[in-house]
Amino acid sequence: MVTQKDIADHVGVSRTAVSLVLNNAPNSTVSEKTRQLILKAAKELGYKDSDVMPKICYVFYNRNSNDPRYFLQLKIAEETAARFGYSLVFMNIKPNPQDHRRLKELAKSQDTAGILVSGVLDDTVIGILEETKVPHLYYGCTDRTDIHVVTSDYKKVAYDAVKYLIELGHRRIAFFSGSLSLLIIKKELAGYTQALQDAGIELDKSLIQTGKDEDGDELCSRLHELDIRYTAAYCTNTVIQFGVLQGLKRLGIDVPGEISLIGHEYSELVKFSVPQLTTMLMSGTQKELPVTRLIDIIQRNQTETLYECITEYELFPGGTTAPRP
Repeated sequence: MVTQKDIADHVGVSRTAVSLVLNNAPNSTVSEKTRQLILKAAKELGYKDSDVMPKICYVFYNRNSNDPRYFLQLKIAEETAARFGYSLVFMNIKPNPQDHRRLKELAKSQDTAGILVSGVLDDTVIGILEETKVPHLYYGCTDRTDIHVVTSDYKKVAYDAVKYLIELGHRRIAFFSGSLSLLIIKKELAGYTQALQDAGIELDKSLIQTGKDEDGDELCSRLHELDIRYTAAYCTNTVIQFGVLQGLKRLGIDVPGEISLIGHEYSELVKFSVPQLTTMLMSGTQKELPVTRLIDIIQRNQTETLYECITEYELFPGGTTAPRP
């Protein structure tokens, strides 16, 4: 049987590129020329893998289609699913009736073995999945206890990151995040606050800067214009962290010489940034848990509600933190 690896070797590209093309991944960075070469090779070699393997659909719900965090999540999910004999398809949908119909059609398809949903959850999506009875799991931050969930201990990861900055001697630590209306941000703010409190550092609310658009450049510019001093910052994701880094460079502020930055999660921005971003990463096989747990639910026909919290994180040192000057 011809595999995606065979196609990758034939064309001379990565297996991830082949997966992105064959599964029509959203916002793929694969060039049109390479895409056509992959499709041609798949046809000539007689690729049938995706037709016979049961499918897991990874649904990104109400998320920014340009989010660079997509690609690593998709790569890990695809590789994990393939190891268990499943192919992976991707769908990026918004909270509107047309996309809700697309999700319903996908869930009712005989080819769909299970659905993994990531994004800002709402009752409409839960209702659709419950109605169709397809095995499904939510990967993200929610207080719901009546659905299968894999989540992260967002409070702990923020606490550990801020504690690391405190151990480097920092006391004036900013908090840069998206909208405080999001549960995930509330949990990370709680971790940030707790770390300061445990170190005997008084909370300065002027250092808490949030924005719906997650524009790190704009967030750090506010503090600069208001002349609010800080020597370090915790950023709730690497998209914000990268924006803060660019904003500080534009202002002529050295990172990490004058201000240290630490973030959460991994994206392509981490390794392409100069300097590389310091961030908190999931440890080892923890990254595979959403897919492996969904496969458990599919294969065991699990009815008891699953709730699992990822707590193991490690520091990727990067180059954006240093002792307080």
